Amino acid sequence: MYAENLKKVRMSLGLSVNELAENIKIPARTIGGYERNERAVSLELVAQLSKIYNVNANWFVTGEGEMFNKKEPVGLKDEIKQAVREMIASGELKDKF
Repeated sequence: MYAENLKKVRMSLGLSVNELAENIKIPARTIGGYERNERAVSLELVAQLSKIYNVNANWFVTGEGEMFNKKEPVGLKDEIKQAVREMIASGELKDKF
């Protein structure tokens, strides 16, 4: 099931084996081995897919639910507040006002 689910994710994202491998920083031959069910899928792979592509880990492991986690919409106001907080924390705004 993992091999099939990995291929479904990759195809859904419109990525080649090489592109996926580059994005999650593992060799393309490893991805190919996973997809051919020649290698056991690592927990690290599932974590990377979840982190980078918002893949639902539960779906990946069990096949239940949606392939991707739904992202909660963030309002522009919240994004601006967060950006300002980060700039203040980094000292980037020091001496600007």
